[in-house]
Amino acid sequence: MRGTPDVGMTLRRRFRSAITALVWTVGSRLPHGGRVVVCAVGSRLLGLVPLRGVRQWEDNVEVALGRRPTRAERRVLLASWLRNNLMSLSLARWSDDDVLSRVIIDDEDLERLRQSLAGPGVVLVLPHMGSWDFAGAWCARVGIKVVSVAERLPRGVYERFRDARAGMGMDILPVGQDNLMRVLADAVREGQAVCLLSDRDLSGRGLTVPWPGTGSTVNVPAGPALLARVTGCDLRVVTTAFRGDRVAVFVGDVVAAGSPATMMADVVAGFAEAVHRDPTSWLMLQPFFRDA
Repeated sequence: MRGTPDVGMTLRRRFRSAITALVWTVGSRLPHGGRVVVCAVGSRLLGLVPLRGVRQWEDNVEVALGRRPTRAERRVLLASWLRNNLMSLSLARWSDDDVLSRVIIDDEDLERLRQSLAGPGVVLVLPHMGSWDFAGAWCARVGIKVVSVAERLPRGVYERFRDARAGMGMDILPVGQDNLMRVLADAVREGQAVCLLSDRDLSGRGLTVPWPGTGSTVNVPAGPALLARVTGCDLRVVTTAFRGDRVAVFVGDVVAAGSPATMMADVVAGFAEAVHRDPTSWLMLQPFFRDA
């Protein structure tokens, strides 16, 4: 009948929303011991399933490292993926001690952050690696105000993540917000750390830069380099990697000023170094390399 709503589609949307709410509720309340068990058992069970994302990760690692990952590495990758998601769901409920007791960071890396924030300001660029949400929650616990940007996800997921990250001490702005660059520039000038996931361009207007040692290229956003040039702030690569249920945080040197393409090529070189060091913390389960 004309004008009759698609009941099946409505029911499917309601079902997906209910599942999202259930996963969020359960995941956000799992204690530390529960997360450990889920990661250990879940990674073994998922390892038995031919998941498309895992196959894509294997292809990405093969290009980046020049070798196919092992079965053991696949299992660690799955544990890392589960751990990252469970952390993102639950970090808003972690105490200061929960966060500070699970971070691994050298004094020199922390001093790099302090120097940039005390001087020209800083834009921190991160890949999809380890737990970037944990890095933000840790910054908040040591007195560093974090501002970031997130994609507008459907069915209320963006709002859930925005509110959860607010509970971790971060301010999240949506992609496509009016005057976004101006708002981020103001945040830099106010002494806040602007943290941007920068290993994939979702706008279609990004830069194509080489991934070192592979002969392949990747598309990355120009925004971080442009923001650093406009504000005169430091641009630094930050990566995280799992060490069991702890998270190691690495802070790179200041990226040398230059054209946006040159600066983002240096950023990608920092990402590549981190992937070589910790491929099982690299959560790139989507097509990544342009000409692999």
